[in-house]
Amino acid sequence: MELIEWFVFLISVVPFIELRGAIPLALWYNPSLSPVAVFSICVALNILAIPIAYFILDFILPPIRQRVKLVDKIFKWFVKRASKHQRLSLIGLAAFVGVPLPVTGAYTGTLVAYIAGVDRKRAALAIGAGVIIAGVLIWVLATLGIIFIRGVS
Repeated sequence: MELIEWFVFLISVVPFIELRGAIPLALWYNPSLSPVAVFSICVALNILAIPIAYFILDFILPPIRQRVKLVDKIFKWFVKRASKHQRLSLIGLAAFVGVPLPVTGAYTGTLVAYIAGVDRKRAALAIGAGVIIAGVLIWVLATLGIIFIRGVS
């Protein structure tokens, strides 16, 4: 694989784009890539977002919150909204992440689990399951869409 293809795959780790953007882009950019390989690489890299998000929430966000009042205010707003979801089920968390809509990916799922106080290992499994669900949905839709577009032209 070329460097540009790895760049396309690394989009799976970019917040708010994640595999929702990486799978269609990879399938469109290089149709000779195995769709199973595209799915596997994008899902694996997107699952990497879970420990990255926890690292950011544990070590990077606290000093920023202390120095930047606006960030602290936004974080407190999130905590207030997420406090309604203290009894968040793991199935609900997986479904939230699994729905392939904007702002429902691994980063947001990790933020919700972090604020709601869900056990990290259990949350990571639920978020990982949600990433796989979203990956399957996006992969199927992207594959069918690309086949349709190529068939029409």
